[in-house]
Amino acid sequence: MFAGRTNAQTTINNGGFETYDSYGTTSVEPTNWNSFMTADATILTQFGKKQRLNRSDVKRPGTVGSYSVVIWSTNELGTIANGNLTTGKINMGSTSPTNSANYNFTKTSDANFKHPFIGHPDSLVVWVRYKPASNSTTETARVHAVIHDNYDVRDPADGGSTTHLVGDATLNFTKTNGLWVRKSIPFVYAGASTTPLYILISMTTNSTPGGGSAGDSLYIDDMEVIYNPTLTTGTISPLAYIVSSTTSSPITVPFTLTGTMYTGNVVTAQLSDASGSFASPIVLGSVSMTSSGSIPGTIPAGTATGSGYLVRVVSSNFALTAADNGSNILISDVTGVQTHNNSNCNIYFSGNDLMADMHNATLKTSVLKIYSIEGKEMGSFSLENNQLNSHRISLPTGVYIYTFTDGEQLFSGKVVKL
Repeated sequence: MFAGRTNAQTTINNGGFETYDSYGTTSVEPTNWNSFMTADATILTQFGKKQRLNRSDVKRPGTVGSYSVVIWSTNELGTIANGNLTTGKINMGSTSPTNSANYNFTKTSDANFKHPFIGHPDSLVVWVRYKPASNSTTETARVHAVIHDNYDVRDPADGGSTTHLVGDATLNFTKTNGLWVRKSIPFVYAGASTTPLYILISMTTNSTPGGGSAGDSLYIDDMEVIYNPTLTTGTISPLAYIVSSTTSSPITVPFTLTGTMYTGNVVTAQLSDASGSFASPIVLGSVSMTSSGSIPGTIPAGTATGSGYLVRVVSSNFALTAADNGSNILISDVTGVQTHNNSNCNIYFSGNDLMADMHNATLKTSVLKIYSIEGKEMGSFSLENNQLNSHRISLPTGVYIYTFTDGEQLFSGKVVKL
């Protein structure tokens, strides 16, 4: 079994070869897999339905599982019958190994002989231990996977199968010298069909039907499909935040993560400097996840005022760096800004209108002034008591300071435009 790998896409059923049907009998097969014991045969080929596989305690290093599967070849009346394991069904149509009546196929009408599969993986990974009985350096075992649409596709493909193929992963390999070897087999998507519905996987002790020798053995463990992971920074909202020398600001950073990741992967949100550079990023927060989610982050107290900040996310395993969020973020440090409240006045933005609700006010003649966070005056207008004052002023998103007087008393405060 696989140590700490997760993905959200379609996977291989019993790819670790941990569970078996009819174990302890000659009809043993890994659950969801099939051999000669469940093959279709004719009167002439029926004798070939013999046990050529078993559960094995020989495991690849690093696995968390307990078993692998081993297949082997036999000599039947002078003809080599290769070990054969498939997610589909074996058709034994001829006593001649190379005859086109011998093939594996997906039987879409029977749940026991089909493997539903709707993904577009990048590769098929499997651990193998291959030993030709002759110790040949040229004999090759074979792993072949075909993704296809709603058709009883054959392997080898016949004329009817070719138009239903979506993707193909094929590997022939020589002996592994008694060692377990990890094989990564890329899928090639050059098929005529674009609708993946099933996968047909076939593994055999020799890539040539009837090739090799009796006693050739192929151990197989921990098969999985790999989807290359992608990481994307989501949309940040809002795009304006207020901090001070003692007060931080919360920020939520969504992200999209797809593909095959290791358990324990950490996704971290990073903040650029005020000019958008990630040369020395600030960590906003982290979560341990292998799929999409969001990070509850914190913009540190004392972050300098600036309007060019950006956010991105990075992952640890696999190590990925996403593009930034794509929109500038304003952070305003309001340290030193004094706020004097007047409960009779309510100052706020409504779109591009600066609103001053003076319904409860009894001010003497007063003028409302608004300043940028850097202290530049951006506009002013007179206030009238007992009404909602509105002044059209086009300002960018951000934090502003306002002031107005009531007699000899000066009132000031912060107002945010989103």
